[in-house]
Amino acid sequence: MFQFDVRQQSVPVPIPVAACESKRGYGQSVSSRRFHDFGAQLSLGRRWPRMSLVLVLLVGGATGLSACLDDSPDGPNPLGSDLPADSDLPADEVPQVDQVAAVAAAVDVRAAGCGPRVVFGTGTVIGGDLIITAAHVVAGTSEVEVIDTAAQRSAATVVMFDPDLDIAVLRPDTPIGAPVALRDARAEKDEAGIVVLPRLVDNLIETEVVDVRVLRPVNIQTTDIYLDREVERLGFEIDASIEPGNSGAMVHLPGGGVGIVWAKSNERADRAWAVNIPTAVSDSSAANSLSEPVDVGPCSN
Repeated sequence: MFQFDVRQQSVPVPIPVAACESKRGYGQSVSSRRFHDFGAQLSLGRRWPRMSLVLVLLVGGATGLSACLDDSPDGPNPLGSDLPADSDLPADEVPQVDQVAAVAAAVDVRAAGCGPRVVFGTGTVIGGDLIITAAHVVAGTSEVEVIDTAAQRSAATVVMFDPDLDIAVLRPDTPIGAPVALRDARAEKDEAGIVVLPRLVDNLIETEVVDVRVLRPVNIQTTDIYLDREVERLGFEIDASIEPGNSGAMVHLPGGGVGIVWAKSNERADRAWAVNIPTAVSDSSAANSLSEPVDVGPCSN
């Protein structure tokens, strides 16, 4: 039985937890989502947030382990409001997310080498032309390709691989996209932002912009991507419409990117979880040292 022990960062007492009976691996590939064909031009779609519950690991185009827990935070803002609950600012003075920059930084990640199927995920270009994504998207793979929202493609090398945090960093052979800023401040309850989800289908790019709201910061007691050992991930819970194949997407809040999506609900459609971006990536001097290929471990399915 697998158990998620989810705690608010400011409260040491565990929130009620339920154990899971499903224990499928992170890397179980499934067929990719069907995207609408909007022609040769970049298409921006937008999904509005609702509420969701119960964790499912987002494998690049795959479902994984589920956990059953009711841990909804009290008193989120009405979904139609873009203001934090305690904001006194008028809407036109609240800091906004730079959607243009977020779209320019988004990439479709495709990884091969774990069986006959290609694993799909999402990544984001950051400083030094590096790309951050989820580790389970590239675990055990031998070839990685990245495609930006202008349909530029490049092979990529994995230069950081952390199965505990479920974070990986890629260095493309040819720089693509445009780097997005990362912010130092962690996500706070009721902040509003977006995730950007590009996908190449039939040589056409569709990019979907999904609205998100931070429900609360949390510490999550879980396992590494191989379900081998217990680990803790510091991150936050979001209200967002996330699907399998969106693993590795960046959560953009006012001021920059703050976290990477790694899990979603399998019972309520719009609850998901993100891990904070580690210092090894957010610190530009540390990130600049990420240049050599690293071991990506075995496949996670």
